[in-house]
Amino acid sequence: MSGIAGILMTEGSPADEAGLKHQIDAISHRGPDGAATFLNKGVGLAHCLLKIPSAVSLPQPLTNEDGSVTIVCDGRVFNHEELRAQLLSRGHAFVTPSDIEVLVHLYEDEGEAFLDNVNGMYGLAIWDERRGRLLLARDRIGVKPLYYAKTPASLLFGSEIKAILTDNSVRRRVNFRAMSDFFGLSYIFDNETMFEDVMALPPGYTLTIEANGEPRLTRYWDMEFAPDHPWDEQQLAEQGLEIFRKAVLLEMGDVKPLGIHLSGGIDSSFITSVAAEYDRDRLITMSAGFREKEYDERNYALMAAEKAGVVHKEVEVYPEAETFIDTMNKVIWHVDEPTVSPGIHSFYILSEFTARYVKVVLGGQGSNELLAGYNRYILAQISDLFSEALRHLRLGAALTEVRKTKGFYGWRPLKKMILEANKSSGQRALRIASTFTPQEKDKLFSATLKEGLADYTTEKRYHNGFASAPAATTIDRMMYLDMKNMMPNMLRILDRTSAAFGVEPRTPFLDHHFVEYAASLSDDAVLKGTESKYILKKMGEGILKHDTIYRDKSGFAAPVTPWLQGPLRTAARDILLSDQSLGRGYFTPAALQSFIQRHEQTGKGVWQVWMLLIFELWHRQFID
Repeated sequence: MSGIAGILMTEGSPADEAGLKHQIDAISHRGPDGAATFLNKGVGLAHCLLKIPSAVSLPQPLTNEDGSVTIVCDGRVFNHEELRAQLLSRGHAFVTPSDIEVLVHLYEDEGEAFLDNVNGMYGLAIWDERRGRLLLARDRIGVKPLYYAKTPASLLFGSEIKAILTDNSVRRRVNFRAMSDFFGLSYIFDNETMFEDVMALPPGYTLTIEANGEPRLTRYWDMEFAPDHPWDEQQLAEQGLEIFRKAVLLEMGDVKPLGIHLSGGIDSSFITSVAAEYDRDRLITMSAGFREKEYDERNYALMAAEKAGVVHKEVEVYPEAETFIDTMNKVIWHVDEPTVSPGIHSFYILSEFTARYVKVVLGGQGSNELLAGYNRYILAQISDLFSEALRHLRLGAALTEVRKTKGFYGWRPLKKMILEANKSSGQRALRIASTFTPQEKDKLFSATLKEGLADYTTEKRYHNGFASAPAATTIDRMMYLDMKNMMPNMLRILDRTSAAFGVEPRTPFLDHHFVEYAASLSDDAVLKGTESKYILKKMGEGILKHDTIYRDKSGFAAPVTPWLQGPLRTAARDILLSDQSLGRGYFTPAALQSFIQRHEQTGKGVWQVWMLLIFELWHRQFID
């Protein structure tokens, strides 16, 4: 974990050293152990360092042998030893044992293709003096963040948006397209942010710009899903386990002690058990729990820790009405943008707790999106089977899907499935994924906001992405869109809540070799009937307890409904219906009040009220 920031002047003027310092100071929490800058006429690079218990955690910027290539990087190169050996054999000379120094020499040899064989998580900037070129790059999955903004005289970049907002030429105005995406799908598409003038570098992309040129985006990696095919269960499970073990070992590195966020479900328990195979003595697992018993899973986490033979710690999360808003304001300041995830509050508390014990922590992010772990994938598959059965007049098969839906999810999803039988798979997938439906957004959004959106619709963008996804099935298309759009938003939460307390998170499921393995799987290897994560569960047999593998799991899901109906009810209502909120003119007051009342009276629409609350708190901090 560290922070980077910088500027490239595009009209020949020199980079401002004071401005560069303001950029890196704004994100100094990412690297509290020292900062350094590099200035060369019209370019400035800055880095702040978080020291972790590892030989490769060293200050930057770093350069090649003749000083013609300079890098700042937030992240890790997990296969740096292998790459260093190759570079030494080619005659390169290294000054430090830093894993990041290998990137300088790789770029020197291979140019813009230098990331092809890198296994890591990174947001980086390289200044190539000979070519007068600035190159930005982000890792394949988006574990590490990187943002940029083009002004009339410069290109600015940083690990967090607040580093860019230090420049007054970047306007603080709401991106209405992102706002529509956020309320429609709970995430923001592609390379947009909630700020109109700030872009996120998409995962798996580089951006290059020369002093007198325009930024050029280039994709260097993408997921490609294999068509469904016959497969051997034992062979596939063994292959996946081998790839995953390598990922865990690489990400453990030489860090001592090493933390693991352990919820007690299969994902984090699997990481814990595999890591314990290599070195259990340096592991400390940490869990967050709740007073609300139906949400609390600390006993499962403790059992998983005891099974692995590792030290375990736990913290309880509960929102006191007097302090919750203050805490959330701190969280939102770190996160930069509104987020639907109620787990952000829990993760913030857990990260603060984690920092007492370790500097590096492994987590189970990515498994649900790669291996069909959410209910919406099951619903989409059942809906497809039901629709296909009706089209071919196979009434017995259609009835089977009806029984599944009613048995698992009740009458409401069943009614929707029947009414949508004649719609396309993409239309059904969109409805299942939506937080506010198009009809609800139409009622909520004011005439002013609709006018600002012009012809843009989130739904059209989703359908275009669904249709163009490099996949053949509904499940694969949904997982592709989630990995490309929702996953970077979720990783932003992980990154920021960890960075707030000087903790570096690592995510073995998002090792790109395991991601490519997951994309190669047939639908029935990830979702067999209604059994999600099927192949992962087979990988876990013999390693984990049966109850850990096959029980229902909610992850770090926070009890938001009892919170918003209990200790936070008055505060949420007062904030959302305040003159300050209503005066913005984004929402129709009557519709806003109806969403609040429905949740207070029935408990329905909890995500909607939570999103409205977080958006308002964000707006107060960053836009007002």
